[in-house]
Amino acid sequence: MLKVALVLAVAIAVQVIAAPAHISPSLKQSLKTKGSVNVFVTLKARPSIVLSRINSLSFATREQRLITLGASLKQHAAASQESILEFLATKQVTVQTFWISNQVSVKNVDAELLASLVARPDVLEVFEEFSVPLEQPVDPKIVQKIAENEWGVKIIGAPEVWAKGNTGKGVHVANIDTGVRYTHQDLKDNFAGDYGWFDPYFGTPTPDDQNGHGTHTMGTIVGKNGIGVAPGATWAACRGCDKSTCTVAALLECAEFVTCPTLPDGSNADCTKAPRLVSNSWASSRDQGFADYIVAAWKAAGIIGIFAIGNSGNNCNSVSYPANTREVIGVGSTTKDETLSYFSSVGPSGVIIKPDIAAPGSDVRSAHNTNDQSYATGSGTSMAASHTAGVVALILSAHPDHDFAKVTEALYSGATHTVTSTGGSCGGIPDTQYPNNYVGYGRLSAIGSLP
Repeated sequence: MLKVALVLAVAIAVQVIAAPAHISPSLKQSLKTKGSVNVFVTLKARPSIVLSRINSLSFATREQRLITLGASLKQHAAASQESILEFLATKQVTVQTFWISNQVSVKNVDAELLASLVARPDVLEVFEEFSVPLEQPVDPKIVQKIAENEWGVKIIGAPEVWAKGNTGKGVHVANIDTGVRYTHQDLKDNFAGDYGWFDPYFGTPTPDDQNGHGTHTMGTIVGKNGIGVAPGATWAACRGCDKSTCTVAALLECAEFVTCPTLPDGSNADCTKAPRLVSNSWASSRDQGFADYIVAAWKAAGIIGIFAIGNSGNNCNSVSYPANTREVIGVGSTTKDETLSYFSSVGPSGVIIKPDIAAPGSDVRSAHNTNDQSYATGSGTSMAASHTAGVVALILSAHPDHDFAKVTEALYSGATHTVTSTGGSCGGIPDTQYPNNYVGYGRLSAIGSLP
């Protein structure tokens, strides 16, 4: 399979179309104000060519697909980036490369260097480095754990699925968030260990969480003792977000880690360790397009991307990127009283109905990062996405060969139509019709998707 990857990379790297690179007006203004800027350079040799070739091939096993995909993307990037890296090596700049998107980060770019980059025939666009927000929980509170299953776990019927012997065993999940307190009593037993953690910010050797958000969301996905939907699944995590924001560079590094995991120091990549799904709480109203490369690679790898739809409120057309794209499952939030959460963003996204589904997201109790026995309640579409990730793990445990289409078919066909109508209509679709732009196909149901 490596031979296939090398042939693909060499063939694709030469397919560069001569056209002027795009540069945003905001970048020009920043350069004028600051004198130098940190930029991302997108090369014309797009990874989509690699992915379309991979998607056209048949593989005997998922492991073979993952190995070939990882090798092809890396070889493609190495071949097409060689010339620009040689050029940048002569400049006084700091450079970081990304194979999943075939982009190069360049720091301290002045006007002269920017002009040279834009003029290169292998450059598609240059944009200024930016961060995207973490979907912060609404009204978080430290609380005591009670000895029963949490309301979200119960309302979606997860215990009924467990009673059939399905707790998510055999499924490996991941999240890209603020990290995870891996020693927490409800998370320590199913941490993946080696190939289970990567930290682009601080390079820590073991998982930690300086915010609490990532511990909370992972607890809802796989936590023990009634806080998690799929407590039999194993987990990995990548710190894509620091405390409140997520840099594009960190998100790209985490996307690469999810696609082809490494040890915590970035060594010994093993693409066969990739998870089956990845839950995400980062979002942006700025449709910059960088995440398109990420979700396309995940889909080619058979990794299901699940995203919080956003906490911008119930106004039409308020859904966040990349939850608003077709390639991922975008999740809205509901309350224990079966109403739409007041903060849950609403579609459509162009002609696309979004969110795809809604799930418990208000007043959700889960693990917290304060200590190994701490818990907190929080509200947000991040919590809803975590419930959905847990149900996807249960579906994959029951049906290991399911791909994105089959998983979403099970997810959507099993959803309930029990959420109280707001009386609203977005995109010309009233919320009494399903799917709609408030709760998509309905409210998440584990037992409905796995009858």
